[in-house]
Amino acid sequence: MDQLTQLKKAIIDLYLSVEKLHAAFPDRKFTPDGQMVGDVGEAIAALKFGVILDKKSKQHWDGLRVDSMGKKHMVQVKTTQRDETYLKKPPHEGDLLVFKIFKDGKWERCYDGSIMKVWMSLKDKKPDNTGAKIITLEKLKKL
Repeated sequence: MDQLTQLKKAIIDLYLSVEKLHAAFPDRKFTPDGQMVGDVGEAIAALKFGVILDKKSKQHWDGLRVDSMGKKHMVQVKTTQRDETYLKKPPHEGDLLVFKIFKDGKWERCYDGSIMKVWMSLKDKKPDNTGAKIITLEKLKKL
């Protein structure tokens, strides 16, 4: 079984476990979120988009990839189960990859391009108390 098939099966198993946990304790959602969902997105980025992941997490970038001209691009990967994600001001130009994952193990690439283009599209939005700005996946797809 190849890595991509293994990843899809693991995502399906994860959501089946969530359903079992919720059935056992209906007052809690048991929503996979945060670090685990982010790691799933990074795995997709590595397997499907040639991102070379950093061994240790860094503040702004998750890895890099090399374009057809041999130029290296820093890459930030965002992954969500919702219809929106957030972005903090990047320190410099680089790439942004945004994925939405689904219970059936499938995923959708919502954005693959300049991180500064996205940040500039949010210039009129007020940041939250952490400096993050929310953007819908629909808006990302249009960019």
